[in-house]
Amino acid sequence: MSFRPQAIFQAAFAPDGETIIYSAAPEGIVPELFMIRPEYPESRPLGLARTHLLSISSKGEMAVLTNARYIAHRLFIGTLARVTLGSTAPREMLEDVRQADWSPDGSELAVIRMVEGKDRLEFPIGKVLYETAGYLSDLRVSPLSDRIALFEHPAAYWDDRGSVISVDRSGKRTVLSSDYWGEEGLAWSRTGEEVLFTASTRGEAQTLYGVDLSGHRRIALSSAGGLTMHDVSHTGRWLVTRDDIRSEISVLAPGESAERDLSWLDTSITTFLTRDGRMLLFNDESAAAGLNYEVCLRRTDGGPVVRLGEGRPMGLSPDGKWALAIISTPPQLVIYPTGPGETRRLPRGDLETYQSADWFPDGKSVLVVGSEAGKASRCYAQDLSGGPPRPVTPEATTNGRVSPDGRQILYSKLGGNWLIQPVEGGTAQTVPGLTTDDQVIRWSADGRSLYFFRPSNVPFRLERLDLASGRRDLIREVAPADRTGVFQITGAALTDDTKSYAYSYDRMRSQLFVVDGAR
Repeated sequence: MSFRPQAIFQAAFAPDGETIIYSAAPEGIVPELFMIRPEYPESRPLGLARTHLLSISSKGEMAVLTNARYIAHRLFIGTLARVTLGSTAPREMLEDVRQADWSPDGSELAVIRMVEGKDRLEFPIGKVLYETAGYLSDLRVSPLSDRIALFEHPAAYWDDRGSVISVDRSGKRTVLSSDYWGEEGLAWSRTGEEVLFTASTRGEAQTLYGVDLSGHRRIALSSAGGLTMHDVSHTGRWLVTRDDIRSEISVLAPGESAERDLSWLDTSITTFLTRDGRMLLFNDESAAAGLNYEVCLRRTDGGPVVRLGEGRPMGLSPDGKWALAIISTPPQLVIYPTGPGETRRLPRGDLETYQSADWFPDGKSVLVVGSEAGKASRCYAQDLSGGPPRPVTPEATTNGRVSPDGRQILYSKLGGNWLIQPVEGGTAQTVPGLTTDDQVIRWSADGRSLYFFRPSNVPFRLERLDLASGRRDLIREVAPADRTGVFQITGAALTDDTKSYAYSYDRMRSQLFVVDGAR
């Protein structure tokens, strides 16, 4: 149904069961809406820029996000709005919504949004049915409007592993199918007897499964490439995409004039460099890595890859001899030697989940972002010599970074401003010039600036923020030579002199298909 190489994030049938609306980005991650009609199969834009599709009602009204900002995978956050097919004037309803779906009669909306550090399912809007310290996604209201099927992901930092659950109108949660390496895309069957969803048990390529309300699962459709379920029409036709997804790494090594592709296998992300730029720490999330992924190290001149152990890398120690990492299942903070030495596992204390971690400049302690049971995330300091993590920032804070002198912490409020406060406590000061769209790479070596990027821009802009004045300066723009399907930068690293750098990015090419006669 679609012929241009582009990243398709969400698609749905219109009430006639023939017309298709989808949100996509030919390049970058600024979505817009397109329409495909049976009498004219070439897609055409609807004139709704920076708008992401969520759902289409039985009355032909779309639920969309305006001013949509990309988060991860196929998820955006923005202002929930409703707009009739053919109109270009959405009526805004609710801010800071991530996903929504119409009730079968088109009179009510179910939504997912984060409130006070917890992910929340509401149906109708304002009535809380379920909350979690992880995150929720891909909600769909059943044809009888008596329950909602969705994904629950235990990790709060956009790791899409998890389970398929249903939540009824009284808030009762039922696990239908669990323990997936990744899961994206869900819809009810036409009769409501089954939930159709796409997930993988290992690697990026997803299979389309069906599971009934008793938890009996079957393979409904498989493909040589990965599939994503989007919608089921009132006649039972399926709308799916076949997605070719890769995560790649480019590096400008010291003394070189051109970037080098240091991607390994098909899913290389989350880059960190030693201070001299000679070594690259990264994450392998390919099928070969296993459930908890793998922390890898290689020279930036293209040397062989060294596997350090399972987990997601969080950074190299100041002397480059240790790699900090988070293991997702079960949650664990670990330190791997980059040379000779023994792996160290830090006590978890009361933490239920980890989000991220950073080194203090003395290499003797770390800053951890995590959450305790029933509480929002915050930053904790933890000594490597022993002892549990101790809180150092208020609740509902994240993205902690330690200053070069070890005396201050940069962090952000959930969905809000960036702040700097003393490690030992005290008044936090707002960082001028830094926004919720910015992702911080690191402090400058002198502590006077921050380096950051915005993942939505292609080419990607690596920038410097002067903390005293709030002035933003461009360091350089970077992008792979072939930008087809490139839609986000997932991580970046800079050396102290900013002359060498590394960045990882996602590339997705989607093709839209209608499946007739499926069961």
